[in-house]
Amino acid sequence: MIKKVLIDKANRTYQFPPDLFSFLPDNDKPSLIKKTELIDLGKFNWNIPYDNDTNFTPEDLQPAKTEKIEQLKEAISDWLYEQHKVRINPKKEIYIGGSISQTLFAIGLSFIDPGDLVFIPELGYPLYRKVITASGGEPVSYSVSSKTDFKPDFKKLSTRIGHVSRLLFLNSPHNPTGYTMGQNEFEHLVSLASKENIAIINDAAYQSIGKNQATSLIGTKNGKRVGLEINSFSYQFGLPRLPFGFAVGNKELIAGISQTATLFSSHIPNYYVDLALEGIRKFPSEKISDLQKQLSKSKTEAEKLFELLNIENCSSETMPFIWGKLAKRKSANKFAIQLFRKFRILSVPGTVFGNNGEGFIRLSLTAPITDYQEAFKRIQKRLSLLKKGTSTDD
Repeated sequence: MIKKVLIDKANRTYQFPPDLFSFLPDNDKPSLIKKTELIDLGKFNWNIPYDNDTNFTPEDLQPAKTEKIEQLKEAISDWLYEQHKVRINPKKEIYIGGSISQTLFAIGLSFIDPGDLVFIPELGYPLYRKVITASGGEPVSYSVSSKTDFKPDFKKLSTRIGHVSRLLFLNSPHNPTGYTMGQNEFEHLVSLASKENIAIINDAAYQSIGKNQATSLIGTKNGKRVGLEINSFSYQFGLPRLPFGFAVGNKELIAGISQTATLFSSHIPNYYVDLALEGIRKFPSEKISDLQKQLSKSKTEAEKLFELLNIENCSSETMPFIWGKLAKRKSANKFAIQLFRKFRILSVPGTVFGNNGEGFIRLSLTAPITDYQEAFKRIQKRLSLLKKGTSTDD
């Protein structure tokens, strides 16, 4: 008789941070409002579609040749000079590959050895902690909290921990708060990182979504000497959602990513490159402008919902999210669970992003305006259902 093979998961998987919607109970209780559809105000959905007349040919789906990839790198280099007045060597200082998350994992595999200390933001997107843990490193948090209006605190870089750390993961504009670092802040961080020999990895996914162009690490003096900036062609140039991104900066870091990326099957079709080249030529595109208008309208409706729920809006204009502070020390998890169970409304509690998110909640502005309006009506009818069970003093 052949016995069933039992293999436990690697220890690192038990150290992964929870997913955004892990707060939802496994055995969901029936909603008090019967036969109601879920209103999803939590998930981020990229709302730029393909053109209606898009037709793919076999040639479009073939892998792009090296010459075409080099053409795209040169276009990115020219665009960076136009936008940020920084000279970039397209052959050595630009990497083109998969999504932002794939590039972050490639960085982890390239530069994090077991036991290495790596700085991450707390508050921060859970992916950074997962990348470090999966690579065998030890995440060390630097504070992003309401006490400093969500301005990152980099004091730890000048301590004994900073002396032995290798990397610092940064997210500007910041998810979930929307805080965007300015030129002086970047210059200060570049100086600190250079002194301690720490490489900066900035996830700049939402750099183009705000009304004003966000400050760039690579556009900062000496920024490309100490780190990388990672972006998505879709988010940066207003393209349909594609697993296609790029990194720009320190040539040693770029060489490391390029070497590790050979472990992955990174298929970049001709169609992706053609779309990216068109997006760069048309930047800033009408599609980005239309998206900004849609996000602004959704934000107006989200603010009405926040007012109804007595939530203080703490977000900025740079993000496709709205970040709010719950009144009377309410528990973020309990509040999100109540919205889900009693009103069938999906949101994201701030604690998913770290302990500094307690008492906060995040909603996605990519949700349709009609969804926010329906959520407002649904809650307004039975607002009293939220009166109990949301305080941390319970």
